[in-house]
Amino acid sequence: MKKKLSLAFVLSLFILIAVWIFFSPARVLTEAQLNGELKRVSSETVQNIVQPYIGESFWRVDLEKLHADLLRLEWVYKAKVKRRWPNKVIISLEEQNPVARWREDGLLNQSGDIFYPHDITPFRDWVVLEGNPLQSRKLLHDLMVFQEKFKPLGWTIDMLKQQPDGSWDVHFLSGVTVLLDKEAWQAKLSRFIRALPKTKQTLRKFAQVFDLRYSNGFVIKQKKQLEE
Repeated sequence: MKKKLSLAFVLSLFILIAVWIFFSPARVLTEAQLNGELKRVSSETVQNIVQPYIGESFWRVDLEKLHADLLRLEWVYKAKVKRRWPNKVIISLEEQNPVARWREDGLLNQSGDIFYPHDITPFRDWVVLEGNPLQSRKLLHDLMVFQEKFKPLGWTIDMLKQQPDGSWDVHFLSGVTVLLDKEAWQAKLSRFIRALPKTKQTLRKFAQVFDLRYSNGFVIKQKKQLEE
């Protein structure tokens, strides 16, 4: 019986020591490992974010705050932070993937979320979206619909703008503009795409605006008409 009690005591003591070693408040964070294919976020920038946390208690370091600090970096879309015993944090970052410009100073990422980098000069020639920022995801989807619709004509959209009343201004690299109201705009656009090749070439050649806000057709406005 005494041997059993002695063995149980030793085992309990061993477990307590192991738990103390594992969860010791004296254990500090000494290293951060960065994962992810990064093009616009430098490892030095991340290290500067992490540095204030180095030396803190491994178990008490505020990972939620570190996570929030990382998300504040302009090119970080998603971040994951987790502890790895005995003294390390693992940081996984996913960068913003821009697909379009938002107005004059913003960009849209792959999910249709707006973000504002310090410098968008490299994206100055990208298609521009304008509209209600709360509808940015839907606007990105609508842009893809418009681009697909205009493929048969070979027209490249330069800017897509949705007005407060839901109507559309579609501007193209050629300088042409297409106007649409919000009522059945996809059906009206499909009808326009089918009808345009049958329109007189002289009308198409000098057209500046195609106004599709009619239930039974569209109006072509030429440059001279717009100047009058």
